[in-house]
Amino acid sequence: MGLFDWLNKNEESEKLEEVCIQKDTDFSSFHLVTDYIYEKSGITELDKRALTASRLQQYAISEDIYSTNEFLSFMKSNHQFYQEIINIATVNETFFLREIKELKWLVSYIKNTNLTLNILSMPCSSGEEIYSILILLSIEGIDISKIKITGYDINSHAITHAKSGEYDEHSLHKLNPQTKDKYFTINENNYYEVSPYLKTNVDFIQKNIFDLENEQNRYDIILSRNMFIYFDSKKRKLATEIIANLLKTDGIYIKGHADQIYQHPNLRNIHYGVYKKV
Repeated sequence: MGLFDWLNKNEESEKLEEVCIQKDTDFSSFHLVTDYIYEKSGITELDKRALTASRLQQYAISEDIYSTNEFLSFMKSNHQFYQEIINIATVNETFFLREIKELKWLVSYIKNTNLTLNILSMPCSSGEEIYSILILLSIEGIDISKIKITGYDINSHAITHAKSGEYDEHSLHKLNPQTKDKYFTINENNYYEVSPYLKTNVDFIQKNIFDLENEQNRYDIILSRNMFIYFDSKKRKLATEIIANLLKTDGIYIKGHADQIYQHPNLRNIHYGVYKKV
């Protein structure tokens, strides 16, 4: 744990203790809350992440919830509360051109096909991956009107951010000045805003992968990078099966560097981090 995390953790613990003095709290069975989150979302071991558990409890107290039973009951009955819990539990730290090697491979693959492609990015986070793909395709002179990209993410704040297409300097730190000038404008909020041209065939939807078992759409390409880090072996297997089912035959699946996917009989590894459905 770094110094910054340690200070944050202690500051949050002190705040939590101050509230607890004012009113009795009982989160002694907090694993019941995290077990429910796991069953719904696949996110595992939240009860073992002290800083995240503290933040979840702090948010509950801000909503006048002071016990595990109240927390669990309210989470089951109030969708907005549950969604805020998911937003706190998930991390959406990303930037443009992240894990660039696979993106360049994908652009080369798309360049060599004349098909109209249906692409899914899941989780799409705040949209940097999707817009990175479109920028790279445009740089290569590829007509992006033949590309339809859908982004799914369980975090509603990330989806709102992606739809806005507004980013700070850090998100764009790997882009050169020429690329920034061509594909972004600095808006009235002093953010870099993605060109409307890149937003034309993009759709961002708040959705959880485990809600897609009966999904009817099929995709030519699926990117699912750094999602499996949240899952245990049971959920990794289910997530891999869902992805394989969502792919068309001969479709391409690209995973993240840190992801450990389940070995699916219909997914054949053809490149580093890249699989083809057979």
